[in-house]
Amino acid sequence: MYTILSSDIFAEKYFKMENKFELNEDVLRNAMQSYVDALNKKDIPGIISLFAEEGTVEDPVGSVIEKASDGLTRLVGALPENATFKLDTPIRTSHDLSGGAFAMTVELTLNDTPMKIQSIDVMQFNKQGLITEMKAYYGPSNISS
Repeated sequence: MYTILSSDIFAEKYFKMENKFELNEDVLRNAMQSYVDALNKKDIPGIISLFAEEGTVEDPVGSVIEKASDGLTRLVGALPENATFKLDTPIRTSHDLSGGAFAMTVELTLNDTPMKIQSIDVMQFNKQGLITEMKAYYGPSNISS
């Protein structure tokens, strides 16, 4: 007789026995969702922990490419407390598990003026599931007040 295990129990048992990490779509989706969640909390250390040591940020695309820890500290640190980030689409992953993307809207108020920024964020990942590159695609027509 065989014992049927739920996928969570199987995964936990397999990973503990083999001490092995398996990159899959859920790992990438969870990393990108964690990124959005940490942005909403203004959790700079939490965001940086999702990136590989050599990770980079280009926000927006066409600006300076920065080391993730420096760029995210500057960008997130400059956000007003009222900034919120909301996914507009499901998170998508690439077939080869090297990257993913999502569309989101950032809502904030600057100088008593409500603003919205609609962005498509594209991320590349290493084999350990850490972000190696984040590019935020938005232009002047994607910013409204």
